[in-house]
Amino acid sequence: MLDDTVRELRHLLSPADPAAGGAGVPGAGTRTAGLLRILATPAVTEAAHTRRRPVRRRWFLAGAGAVAASVVTAGVVLVAFDPVATPAYAATPAPLTYFPAGDPGPAALERIAVAAQAGTATPAGPEHLVVESWSLHGQVDGERVTSAVVPVVREVWRAADGSGRVVERYGAPVFRSEDGRRAWQQQGSPGADGKPRETVFPAGGFPGMWTDRPPAEAAALATWLQTGHPAGNGPMETLVAITDLARERVLSPAERAAVVRVLAGVPGIASTGAVTDRAGRHGAAFSVVSDRSGLPTRYTLILDPADGRLLGYEQSLTTEAGKLDVIAPAVIGYEIYR
Repeated sequence: MLDDTVRELRHLLSPADPAAGGAGVPGAGTRTAGLLRILATPAVTEAAHTRRRPVRRRWFLAGAGAVAASVVTAGVVLVAFDPVATPAYAATPAPLTYFPAGDPGPAALERIAVAAQAGTATPAGPEHLVVESWSLHGQVDGERVTSAVVPVVREVWRAADGSGRVVERYGAPVFRSEDGRRAWQQQGSPGADGKPRETVFPAGGFPGMWTDRPPAEAAALATWLQTGHPAGNGPMETLVAITDLARERVLSPAERAAVVRVLAGVPGIASTGAVTDRAGRHGAAFSVVSDRSGLPTRYTLILDPADGRLLGYEQSLTTEAGKLDVIAPAVIGYEIYR
């Protein structure tokens, strides 16, 4: 995690650093996994968890610059604090409902790969991606928390010359209860305007993890995906790499088929079942479970069985929450790809 953070800071500061260069930016999935490892680590002492002090009720919107009160990954969460020493539980999205599909993961994935291979070609012109994401950020010890799940919608245009444009805006908030909605409204509904933030990149300046297109053959792609995603992190790292790729590229039919076949080769991959995703689309879900983050976590990819497109990505704690302010089982992050 330290190496990933150092690489990202060097990338961001590279215009002023004559010695900078070379390292790619760790993807959102990699940063989330590192964050979970940090939050799953027990504190050195219990003193910090026993201190109590009055806290003025306030709302804040955790964004890219908010590092003191929470740690930020992809997505934002809106929270309100009350000066009451009660357990702090963050709002988390409702879990999806999965229905048994019958086939084991690799067999079902091979059928999807065949369907993907026969799909229609991608349109010419700049690649256009829309990703909606939400991630759990952290905890505030000893305070009652009223929360709203506020997703971030990220729209990307990427041209063949490496130029591009990224527009980010807040999505519609989701609340634990009507009390949470009323409290958010009373505080001025921060983040509700959806005001976009736009970044434009010149030719060769798009901040991607990979500069070239992915291989369209599974064995070569599996090796290619290890850039920034070391195999030593375990099977879940391949799923993280696939999601990082989905944030950067619109895939051709052959590339989609290769991705699905790489997924089929992940040790421990299993069919989670049929599901309706968070955008109302029918999908087939495949998961691995890992405690690499420090907590038992299920990593799930949702594919369109008709053409192999990646529809969604979910991370869920399975049995315990460690120091996180949720009750397991709980969804701690999701992405929707459109």
